Amino acid sequence: MAKSIGIDLGTTNSVAAIKKITTEVLKNSEGGLITPSCVTLKKKKFPFAKPEFVVGRNALEWMKQDPINTIVAVKRLMGRSYRDTDVQKIIQDKRLRYLIQRHSKGTENSLAILLAGKEYTPDEISSKILEKIRRDVEKSEGDDVEYAVITVPAYFNDKQKHATRTAAALTGLKVQRLLPEPTAAAISFGVGNIKDDDAKTVLVFDFGGGTFDISVLTISGGQFIEQGKGGDMWLGGEDIDQDLADYVLKETAKEYEIEDISAFIENQDALAKKQGQRNQFLAELKTQVEKAKIRLSAENEAFVEILGLLVDNDGDRIDVDVEISRKQFETLIAPMIAKTVELTRRVLDGIHFTPDLIDNVLLVGGSSNIPAVVKAMQELFGANKVHQHERPMLAVSEGAAILSHRLADTYECPKCGLEVSQSDINCSNCEFDLDKYKIDTGVLDIVHSAAHDYFICLENNEKFLFVEKNTPLPFTKSETFRLVNPEQRLIHMKFINTVNEVEESIGDLWLGIDSEYEEDDEPKAPGQVEITLNIDENNIIEVNAQLKTDTDNAETQSESQMTRTLSRGKADEKLFLELEKVITDANEAKYNKYVMLDLLYRSLAAVRDINMVIDPAKETVDESLYKRASLKIDKAQKMADQDESSMPAIFYAESLLDSFGSLISHKERKKIRKKMAYLKDMDENGNYQENVDALNDFRDSVNELGGVNTLMQVRKAGDICMQTDPGKANKYYRCIDDFIALFKKGEVDQASEKLRDIIPEVQELTMQFAQETSVIHKDIVK
Repeated sequence: MAKSIGIDLGTTNSVAAIKKITTEVLKNSEGGLITPSCVTLKKKKFPFAKPEFVVGRNALEWMKQDPINTIVAVKRLMGRSYRDTDVQKIIQDKRLRYLIQRHSKGTENSLAILLAGKEYTPDEISSKILEKIRRDVEKSEGDDVEYAVITVPAYFNDKQKHATRTAAALTGLKVQRLLPEPTAAAISFGVGNIKDDDAKTVLVFDFGGGTFDISVLTISGGQFIEQGKGGDMWLGGEDIDQDLADYVLKETAKEYEIEDISAFIENQDALAKKQGQRNQFLAELKTQVEKAKIRLSAENEAFVEILGLLVDNDGDRIDVDVEISRKQFETLIAPMIAKTVELTRRVLDGIHFTPDLIDNVLLVGGSSNIPAVVKAMQELFGANKVHQHERPMLAVSEGAAILSHRLADTYECPKCGLEVSQSDINCSNCEFDLDKYKIDTGVLDIVHSAAHDYFICLENNEKFLFVEKNTPLPFTKSETFRLVNPEQRLIHMKFINTVNEVEESIGDLWLGIDSEYEEDDEPKAPGQVEITLNIDENNIIEVNAQLKTDTDNAETQSESQMTRTLSRGKADEKLFLELEKVITDANEAKYNKYVMLDLLYRSLAAVRDINMVIDPAKETVDESLYKRASLKIDKAQKMADQDESSMPAIFYAESLLDSFGSLISHKERKKIRKKMAYLKDMDENGNYQENVDALNDFRDSVNELGGVNTLMQVRKAGDICMQTDPGKANKYYRCIDDFIALFKKGEVDQASEKLRDIIPEVQELTMQFAQETSVIHKDIVK
């Protein structure tokens, strides 16, 4: 039977656990309970050999030798934007040696890590960690692992949670739930400490390696209800280590009178005349300050000693030998602790709680062991309420395992070991009370809540609050918005979160309206769009956009709706940004109506392709669709710039054949339809030159029809008047009827005279119409 497990996918370390009769944290292949979240790409000696990924403790050893190809703290990059200020800080301070850049097939809302000259997304790197965990568990358990509950920071937004699901999908794991880390810790705590007749409000203070999370939960009878969340995705043990390392370097610089210690370290390879000296020192510094931090939680002083890895300009040895007292350490990290207290108070204020309403405060995560952190929480809530989890580094994985066990279809009876179903009340073999056991020792239900406020951007960058923070999940809400123009055919929806009062893009959605649109007719577009946000238990968003029309025709409705997840900085978003620029430039250039009509239809065709470019499960790119969509966008720009318009020509010819086909020979009609079909094919699949050649050939065929084109010009004048001066339109329509009647009687000269009299004003009217400018609208308003 395939196993289901819990995984704490951490910034610094990752842990796997499984629940059978009891909950067990599983050892990795190296025999440890904790797997460092470290990945290295190990190059082979042979020139054509495939590089090998190494994960965990063995990868840490490679950091000293090859830091450029060794990744730590990748969790901090999950779902992040290249332009994110914290990401830029990581890039600029050069403490992490690996290379981060904007993804070549994405926008600034994504990023890539460069390993051995190849781009990898943070999702792909994280998948390597999950892959090792899965492989190690399968080896120790002797069975396949198919399902997992994977924990994420409570304050992860939609993009970051989506990235975690993608990492799991790349590994082949089916995610039962993305469980907030504080909630997982509360499950681990509540199962052993809160009985079915108790009701407790617990604040989980999760201070881990890379993130700081707070959650307030009410726990009763196996029910876990999230009341509120908060935290900081850029605050954790990694930052404490960094401050401690800065202090050590500052003291060393003071002792040896080094003016610029950062430049001094950067130049170590040259000074020591040894490649890799700088990297070896930085790796050793990271190791030593982490050990000192841990030691200072139990002792009053610690030493950071690094001998023989630095040299000065004269080649003399510079030794690092810095003593740190607990008092100095606490002064150093006081601003961080103050921030955790402030964020804790903010969560309480957000749900209108005061500290006295909290029954227990549960401290989890490695950084929660620091005495100054414990003291700060005791001062806020009272010493008797604050509990340090007995296994602060393992609690999250244990909670995930308990939930994974609960979500599995079957499990083992705790008395006789027989496989039973989750729906069974008693064991069919030994009559054990399974219902009571699940209430006493498990999880019956979790009510999750939204981690952030969700907004949709409207015209002029106004924002509409769609979903409020702390709303219970799952949640579905529909809102109706108006299009800014009745002729609108494109809708661009932008969604954002607010995280600690900072706006973060969580993705875009484009919808194309492919309803009928004739050249001179009043468009039949609806004026409203209904947008539905579905947010599941994992805080993952799915958007449904449906046009509201006056018709009850189900087929029409289905053609004008879309359900999908959002673009998240990847190849599809890059294409959408390129398309948006083409549209914006054309709007500013004030092209004529025919050019803009053609550009609109080319944009609709591009949107159809772009919305299928990304595989929704694994986030892989369909290269053929990507190339075709890119070609369409490039061609749309060139056609607009050169005043080349296919769609108006096609609409013109279709109308001509419908209205005056009886005046054209069968051979000519067949010829025009054949060339029209080829032009449509070139619009969809041809390059710019092929498209222009097909258009010119098509126009030549239509122009050969002679007098019929004159009739079409008269009809066009009537159609224009129907929009501006309906009373005058009949004059042109009557002229056409009179011409056809006279022509059929054989009175050709009189028929021709009818047209000659009206042609000058027809030409003036149609020329004036052709020079009118237009714009492409894509915004919505409430």
